[in-house]
Amino acid sequence: MKKIISVFGIIIALFFTSMVNAEVKIAAVDVMSVFQRMPQREIVGKALEKEFSAQIKSLQAEEKQASEANARLKKDGLTLSSSEKAKLDKIITDFEDNLNDYRIKFEKRESEEKGKLLTKIQGAVKDIVASEKYDIVLKAEALLFASDAVDITDKVLEKVKE
Repeated sequence: MKKIISVFGIIIALFFTSMVNAEVKIAAVDVMSVFQRMPQREIVGKALEKEFSAQIKSLQAEEKQASEANARLKKDGLTLSSSEKAKLDKIITDFEDNLNDYRIKFEKRESEEKGKLLTKIQGAVKDIVASEKYDIVLKAEALLFASDAVDITDKVLEKVKE
């Protein structure tokens, strides 16, 4: 019985020793650096600019009217009738409302496109992890220090360029 227990103990000790000695492969990736440097980001930016160009031109014309209305209110505010003041105030508030709507729509679309690009980066990281057998991948932003040996940022960038 003592022999069985000692053999069992030795087997458990060897098992845990091999687990402790197992090499863990760690990598770090600077996701924001990849995002900033990926060529798709510029393409998406130009597409958003094109998508919203008509609305931007319209807002520019409204801005001119609103600034003229504001200048007129400041200059002639005391002598204008209440209906004229209300009309000028409406021009200004309509512009502000339209500008707010534009910002909300643009930020929503920008966020959607950013999400797609970040998903692509995440897919590239998963592909590299699978092919190079990494055990742990950390965001470089969360690290105080990481040597270049564990930095896979450039590999991820190359993968998203494909």
